Amino acid sequence: MKKAFSLLVIVLLCCSLLFMCKSEVKATFIGVIEEMINDRKAVVYVTESENNAVYGIVYVYLAKNPDETFKVGDKVKVGYDGKVQGTAPMAVTTLTVELVE
Repeated sequence: MKKAFSLLVIVLLCCSLLFMCKSEVKATFIGVIEEMINDRKAVVYVTESENNAVYGIVYVYLAKNPDETFKVGDKVKVGYDGKVQGTAPMAVTTLTVELVE
């Protein structure tokens, strides 16, 4: 009985940790890929942003959408956690990325 209770507590703890680690998109922007770093990373020039939260050049992690092939000149919509890292170029924690027509 004690082992079953311990196992239940461990399972509940693991599930709660997984739930807390899940990130959700809090902001988005649309931009044009200016430079490909490799097939997983790019430098994007922001053309539209919610509340002007980001502007200019932003470093984006494209691997969040492995089913799409991105190239220079593509227009993309990027979802991120709402935080901007003060690096040069700016960087965001990319949560979603998709092509825009």
